[in-house]
Amino acid sequence: MKSDYPVKHKVIKNLIEAHSWLGLIISPLLFLVFWAGAVTLFHDEITQWAVTPHHPIDPTQVDIPLAKLVEQKRAEYPMDQTGRFRINMPTQLVPYYIFYFDKVRDDPQSASQSMAILVDPKSGETVADKDDFYLSQFIYRLHYNLDLPGGSYLIGVVTLIFLFALVSGIFIHARKLLKHFFLYRVDKQRRDKLLDLHTVVGVMTLPFTLMYALSGLILNLAIVFQLAFVVFIYQGDRQALFNDAGFNRSSEPRSEMPLDMSNAFTLIEHTTQQANFELRNIIFHHYGADNALVQVRGTDTVNFAQRDEVTYRVQDGTVMDKVNADNYNVFRQGRDVLVTLHFSNFAGLDIRILYFILALAISAMIVTGNMLWINKRSAQRQSSPRSIAIVTAMTIGGCGGIIVATAVGFLCERLLPTALIGRGEWLVGCFVTSLLAVMLYSLKVSDIKRHISQLLLLTSGILVITVVADWLLFSEQILALWQGGYHGVIGIQVGMILITAVCLWTASQLRVSPCSLPTMAKNITATNG
Repeated sequence: MKSDYPVKHKVIKNLIEAHSWLGLIISPLLFLVFWAGAVTLFHDEITQWAVTPHHPIDPTQVDIPLAKLVEQKRAEYPMDQTGRFRINMPTQLVPYYIFYFDKVRDDPQSASQSMAILVDPKSGETVADKDDFYLSQFIYRLHYNLDLPGGSYLIGVVTLIFLFALVSGIFIHARKLLKHFFLYRVDKQRRDKLLDLHTVVGVMTLPFTLMYALSGLILNLAIVFQLAFVVFIYQGDRQALFNDAGFNRSSEPRSEMPLDMSNAFTLIEHTTQQANFELRNIIFHHYGADNALVQVRGTDTVNFAQRDEVTYRVQDGTVMDKVNADNYNVFRQGRDVLVTLHFSNFAGLDIRILYFILALAISAMIVTGNMLWINKRSAQRQSSPRSIAIVTAMTIGGCGGIIVATAVGFLCERLLPTALIGRGEWLVGCFVTSLLAVMLYSLKVSDIKRHISQLLLLTSGILVITVVADWLLFSEQILALWQGGYHGVIGIQVGMILITAVCLWTASQLRVSPCSLPTMAKNITATNG
């Protein structure tokens, strides 16, 4: 047994080294994923905060009938008749219809343009293009694809590496996992505090991080599984795979015979009256043709992670396809469970707040892991100061810059004129510029604690300005929305105030005992003898 010890010791040592280097490589992207994921938990509240002060909803007015609204929008926009036409229903948080369709361009040789517009259900007016208020969607895209083409595959790879880091971390700390479960040495050297914080947070959030890693991996790299199934099981027939998975699509060409679509809205109304059914969206295929289909999709309010869908042939009301608790597809049901767990769609605000806190804790774990690497390398004489500076810029500048850039994004969403052409692009530009500026500034950091406190104070100041701007620009609208039952605007403001308080408290704690990189290296070297 004793002869195996050196081998085991070497394996653990290599595992720790691999754990450290892999964590270091993916840490900025991983921090971005978890930070953006935490903010995305309040996606709809952020949308309400951004849009409704500009375009308030009067709850005392009666909704325009959906059939009339559809015909009105079809008259306003030259829609591509061969494409699908989807409508998301208004909700308590996002009180507008969202119309998704393909718009025909003036040049017949050009491809159609995909559009998404917000429509007031009371007045029928087009409130805005969905991308005019881009903040919530941008942060969501940062979470799953970095708002880049093919970014979902990169995030999938990062998630795969993160899963390995979790498993390797469990093996590294397995022997002391129970003994030191709640160990946090407040009276020891700084490196011990960082290590304990990193380990305790990692252990306490382990079920949450494993769920996120597995679900994120499957959702982001689903194309890999699809390709394997298509090649080896379905002999290249991709549509057969989609049909078996419950993702049926209409493949018949559009008929040239016209059809009155009033029966489609009768079918929609009939479906919404079913028990335990909450309508989410509807999709029209071949709208206005005699082979038109309408797909009615909603949520089962009783069963966990169960979506109900029914597809009708509009002409005679024939049910073409149906998915519910009694008629479900295992593949699709499994995906819905993953999506529900991943986005905490199965409960109320309390669970989302818990998810938010856990996601922030994991973000802190990522930062402390990098700080441990910086401390270790700073104590080694052969370490390159340039490499330490780069890792510091990645950790403090990258992670801190993401927080500052998010605050800048909220400020821009509130202050940029709604009539500004390319408003969403301006917001993204401000976000990226803020992030790069903080990262470049962090290259010259010598006092880490002071620098972090400066970033926290900057974030606090931006958030305070945003809240003040809210009330200076839209005080009457905000109060009217609150009285009308739309609490998301003030809810987001309360969230910004709480984050500001946390940032200010943390900054005050950091400024008590500033510590520079040379000082840390000297202390660690002295401690290690």
